[in-house]
Amino acid sequence: MEKILLTRTGYEKIIRELEILSRVERPQVVRELLEAAQEGRLEKNQDFQSALAQRQRLEKRIRQLQQILANAEVLVGSNLPPTKVRFNSRVRIVNLSNGQEQEFILVSTVEADAAHGQLSTTSPLGRALLGRSPGDCVHLKTPRGPRSYRILDIRMEEV
Repeated sequence: MEKILLTRTGYEKIIRELEILSRVERPQVVRELLEAAQEGRLEKNQDFQSALAQRQRLEKRIRQLQQILANAEVLVGSNLPPTKVRFNSRVRIVNLSNGQEQEFILVSTVEADAAHGQLSTTSPLGRALLGRSPGDCVHLKTPRGPRSYRILDIRMEEV
């Protein structure tokens, strides 16, 4: 499997989530399973079936997080100068059609959450911004039509 680039913040967030799932939620779900199993007839026991499904979801998420961490690489530098958009850059852009400003941190797909200002470097906008400088314009074709943005500012996030 190829390496998964993470910011230090993203790496620490995954570690915390894994710890909570493993040390808090997993034992709680096991207790719920054992309590529900004591009620007998497991195939018709809704509490047992619900706890079993919750345990399966929990174990799947724990495996996902372990896989991410096993392949994670925390990126602390770049060969691009700080005046260029790169991984872990905070980029402020303006939509040229409506004047709306937005600010994003460019992160990996694992950390991406556009609603919280974290844009994946593999998203169409993320790819278009990489390597660009303040003042540069980027043009995208989207399902809603063409979009154009100008880069207003670039700052590097603390590592």
